[in-house]
Amino acid sequence: MENVKDIVKQVIKIWRLFKTQQSALAVAMRQDVSYEMRNLLSRDYMICLVIKKEMANLYDSLKCCMRDGCITRPDQHYADTTVPSDDVNMAFSKIVNVHQQIITEYRILLDLIKDTSINASILHQHLDQMEKMSEDLSARPPALIL
Repeated sequence: MENVKDIVKQVIKIWRLFKTQQSALAVAMRQDVSYEMRNLLSRDYMICLVIKKEMANLYDSLKCCMRDGCITRPDQHYADTTVPSDDVNMAFSKIVNVHQQIITEYRILLDLIKDTSINASILHQHLDQMEKMSEDLSARPPALIL
């Protein structure tokens, strides 16, 4: 695979977006939100944990092809994306925004692996799950946020 370095960089980017999403979801779940919204956020949080772990496993399988640092190593170019802990609407907006970023990055990754031996089925499942999560969050009326 001649583009393994680009693929690894994309996997790292997605992993870090899931880490950001995890933080935003944790902030939102600490807020005073409706029962339905709390269930939706906690479901998304658990899905993010599982997918983040699967992306780390993909990274581990790819990094044997090249010399690279750890996926958890801080990135100098990675912007801090913390959400104020007292602003529910900002946290909710951040969650929806990061969902969209993750979907975009998955599409880029799928284009990168198109002509490789990497099995894309799990990545397609991740993308489908993220699109469903994004639709579910976008369909929730603001009234669910107290």
